[in-house]
Amino acid sequence: VLWNAGDTPAGLTLLMEGRVRIVRADDGRQTVIHSGEAGATLGEIPFFTRATYPATAIASEPTRCLVITYAAFDHAMRVDSTLAYVLLERLSRRVEELVERVGRLTSKGVVARLAQYLIGRAAATSASTFSLGMTQSDLAEELGTVREMVVRALRELKDIGAISPRERGRFVISDLDALKRAAGVH
Repeated sequence: VLWNAGDTPAGLTLLMEGRVRIVRADDGRQTVIHSGEAGATLGEIPFFTRATYPATAIASEPTRCLVITYAAFDHAMRVDSTLAYVLLERLSRRVEELVERVGRLTSKGVVARLAQYLIGRAAATSASTFSLGMTQSDLAEELGTVREMVVRALRELKDIGAISPRERGRFVISDLDALKRAAGVH
C-alpha cells in the first residue's frame, strides 16, 4: 500500500517502475478507480486541492515512485510552465478513462465486461495462451464486481465455447466471434 484513503499526500507521485491500482472501498467492496504504470502520475486530486487521498493506492507488482513535493513542483512550474500543459493533458485523459469506465460498469453486465477485458488482454499479450494478468479478486475489483461473479462469468464464457482454460490460470480464446458477441462488440 502506497497510501490509504484519508492520508495526507507528501506531494505528487510519479510512478517510475511497476503498476499501481487506485482502489475505492464502499460497503466492504473494493472497486478500481484507475491504475497506472511506469510514467503515470498519481494523487493529482489531493495534490492540487490540498485535500486527503480519496482512495487507496496499492502496488500490484514491485514498484518504485518519485514523490514531487509542493516546493519542487512550484519551482519546476516557474522554470518551465509547459509542465502545466503536460499535467492538464494527463488529467484530461484520466477523466476520459473514468467516463469510459463508468459507462462500462453501468451499461454492461459482468460477462460482457469480462469478455471485453479478455479480448484486450489477449491482444496485449499477442500470444495464443494468456493469463488474466492479476488474481480473480483483483480482476473483480477492476470489473466492479466480486470474485464469485468473475468465476461464474469465466464458466459461462467457457460453456459457450468462447474460451478454453489451459494450465492453471491461463486461457485461450477458442471462438473470438462468440467472445465478441458476449462482449457486445460487433
